Amino acid sequence: MNAAKNSRPLLKIHLIGGGLCLAITAGSVWFAADSVAKRRGLFLSARHELTTAKAELNDVVATRSSLVSQVQRLEKITSEQLDLTPVSQLNARSAEIAAHAEATSISLDSLQPLELIRSDARVPVQPLELVGGALADDLASFLDVLRDEMPDIHVQELQLVSESLGTDRVRVRLMLYWFVDPADQI
Repeated sequence: MNAAKNSRPLLKIHLIGGGLCLAITAGSVWFAADSVAKRRGLFLSARHELTTAKAELNDVVATRSSLVSQVQRLEKITSEQLDLTPVSQLNARSAEIAAHAEATSISLDSLQPLELIRSDARVPVQPLELVGGALADDLASFLDVLRDEMPDIHVQELQLVSESLGTDRVRVRLMLYWFVDPADQI
């Protein structure tokens, strides 16, 4: 019986030791599982951020390629546009118009610039009033020369009055709109 009595305190000690080992093991497993769960949460969060960043990058790349194609299209369109002359070249431009008029046998009475039109339009307009006399065919030739040689000039108004009955000669009043370089206006 003595042996049974002596083994009880040992059994108690073994049970307490085993309980402590189980508690330490359970604590270790809980701390390890908690650490793995936190790291898994961080991993999933980082993966979600990466997916979001990739989607944003793809959107930016798509937007960039769309903008590049728009820029290329606009560059192609604008390369075919007119080179506008600054309004400071008014005297030279008037001399060119007068030379074309004389070359097509139009007699000029006057070629007067009017007040520059700076409306809300993106390109300012310099009106020029041309008054003179010509044969109808010569006037048609002059208008063809203006269209071909000076595409930045638009005929806004044309008035013809016959000088006398039985003649092809007419009095001409043209209102020309010259589209000038807007950069010169700044």
